[in-house]
Amino acid sequence: MNSLVVLSHPEPTSFAAALARTAAAALGTEVVDLYADGFDPRLSAADFTRRTIPERLQPMDEQLHASRTGSFAPELRPYIERFQACDLLVMVQPLWWFSLPAMAKGFVDRVFANGVAYDYPAVRAWSGPLNDKRALAVFTSSYEEGDFVPGHAGPVADVLFPLLYGTLAYTGMQVLDPFIAYAADSVDDATRAGYLDALRARLTSLDGGA
Repeated sequence: MNSLVVLSHPEPTSFAAALARTAAAALGTEVVDLYADGFDPRLSAADFTRRTIPERLQPMDEQLHASRTGSFAPELRPYIERFQACDLLVMVQPLWWFSLPAMAKGFVDRVFANGVAYDYPAVRAWSGPLNDKRALAVFTSSYEEGDFVPGHAGPVADVLFPLLYGTLAYTGMQVLDPFIAYAADSVDDATRAGYLDALRARLTSLDGGA
């Protein structure tokens, strides 16, 4: 199994980073640390070396053109290639404002490109083209599990619906149940160790896990 573990956290000693390292070790791969890489989360005209509509930036059109002509910018191309090659995508990040941090959202905006992760308007959404891939979202949360109920944060399925359904499933990927380390900044070391063990066990139980 070819796995891609993507970390979006600015602090290398964070628990999110520990989760990413654990995931990578379990899967026999390396962590793609977007902050350490200096990844730019901003989708812009600089993403493309040859424009199909030079007078006005229309991102979906330019992404589709770049996917067909191999004209993504050199600094973006390796991320797209690794994404295309993986069988399992593991995205690790903190749950900031009950959503993806800007770095992870920028990874989606730029790497989940038209012609790469979806094919608009030719292919109907939620039917492909990435139905041979699986995706797992891994989060750290400051809130406890009991806070994710109606009237508070809301059910996890509702909080993460835009990512799990509107992004990952949109591309046709098989979306695994998210892994959340609740109250990660306030639990004791034994609980954190338990989270790492649980993530390791979950990933090694997958077909083809290392």
